Amino acid sequence: MSSYLVTATVARSATESSGPALLVASVAVLGSATTASYIVASLTASAAVAGPIVGAAIDRAHRPRAGFTAAFAILGLGLLVIALTLAHVPIAVTMVLAVIAGLGYPALTGAWSAQLPALVPRTSLTRAYGLDAATYSVAAVVAPPAATALVAIAPTAPLWLTLILLAAGVISLRRVPFRPKVRTRASGSMRTDLAAGLGAMFGRPALRRSTLITTIGFAGQAAIFVAAPVLALDTGNGLGFTGVILGVFAGGGLATAAWFARRPVQRPDRGIILSTVVSGAALVAVGLAPTAPLLLAAAFVMGASEPPLVSAMFQVRVRESPEHVQAQVFTTAASLRMTAFALATAACGWLLHLSLAWVIGFGLALHVASLIVGLALGPVLPHRRHWLRRT
Repeated sequence: MSSYLVTATVARSATESSGPALLVASVAVLGSATTASYIVASLTASAAVAGPIVGAAIDRAHRPRAGFTAAFAILGLGLLVIALTLAHVPIAVTMVLAVIAGLGYPALTGAWSAQLPALVPRTSLTRAYGLDAATYSVAAVVAPPAATALVAIAPTAPLWLTLILLAAGVISLRRVPFRPKVRTRASGSMRTDLAAGLGAMFGRPALRRSTLITTIGFAGQAAIFVAAPVLALDTGNGLGFTGVILGVFAGGGLATAAWFARRPVQRPDRGIILSTVVSGAALVAVGLAPTAPLLLAAAFVMGASEPPLVSAMFQVRVRESPEHVQAQVFTTAASLRMTAFALATAACGWLLHLSLAWVIGFGLALHVASLIVGLALGPVLPHRRHWLRRT
């Protein structure tokens, strides 16, 4: 487990820093935030679209280590070439390189978590997923600020940290005790496996509910990221206060990640619902906070809702998805979340022209919609008198 967590933390630090690092480096070199956003969008869009295929490929791989090594290499080499050629080749070429680099992204996030059932005893799986969720919070707090700060050294220096982390991940990967997979059924085509993975995601009621709530609800979190600069200015603390707001948001996630790593979520289906409720309520508090301290407190609570949701989400995926398509379910669900977040970010950016209230309201609406749709299309919940006493 320790070797898994070390590699997970390094890999997620690399993926968490890749987008901000690419954005800052592109702005520094090209001088255009718009062009830089196109390059980053190429990276994230590729990662979102490639998720189901990458997951299916890893599910089918006899030796998973080779697949993850390839993912590290694809992401690392793609970013390295971008760092060396930025501003020396047409922007279209840079965007193509970003698309290629993004193909390695899904394996280091969702597909990596899908390997846990083969590495730890089933009795330890709940705690293992709590620790796994904590790696996301650690990576989100540490890696992006560290990477972007390097722009003071050189325009493309933000990408250096991501490249170092990816190289360290390849080294750390050698210590993870993967076991060769034994196929328990006749191997079908890639198309068959893709259909099986998607069928499991939306054909099993509990997994369908989890996927819908976490995808739509996660999109609602885009509101705080788009609103943060405006909120920073409204408090009179200047644009630099944006980093404080988002840092406190990430700090809330880190705090509860440590808590739930020791005390795992025991009722994951209900944990997903309750975490989404807390996130939506905190988002409203962020928008209504009259002072900077109250704004930071609300951001902390909103960030704190993420680790228990992620831990519970992982547990439901493992419990409900067939073993031969688990990696695909993880990567496809992660891709859906990324796509929904990207679309919601664009929508929030457009709504910001109307007012901040529209952005916050849109984020809250997505939280509420995720619960309505998820509960309507999921299995029947237990009676309210059993809500806290029975699994």
